[in-house]
Amino acid sequence: MPVSISINYQTPVSHQFDCYLFINTALRLKQLVQGSIDFTFVNDSYMTTLHETYLNDSSETDIITFNLDSLLNPIGDIYICINEAERNSDLYNTNLDHELQYLILHGILHLIGYTDSTDFEKTYMLDEQTRLLTLIQGL
Repeated sequence: MPVSISINYQTPVSHQFDCYLFINTALRLKQLVQGSIDFTFVNDSYMTTLHETYLNDSSETDIITFNLDSLLNPIGDIYICINEAERNSDLYNTNLDHELQYLILHGILHLIGYTDSTDFEKTYMLDEQTRLLTLIQGL
């Protein structure tokens, strides 16, 4: 059974890429063929509430990933903060599409077991995000 994907916009966002196609391509590249993933784009307020409620952290964050099953059959929720993505695109001198794609990949990698708790893990994960983004943009 293919991966079921749901994309929800609690906060309006204007992007120039096909989000569904981008996600499906990333999942194929990571050979993820089953599971269910909900992507929800939210604002600062909603994300802060999630961060405080589930992670006991009141700081701002750009993404939160919840895996509700296993790494081989992920059933999860990925929340992406539009406001934080906009700030990141300014900070890193990219555009919003690039930042959203980068965050989508980050969430998928977390869902399948990647972590970024140490400098080594963070570098490894960021390298994989960059590799995937380059591959997808080249298709």
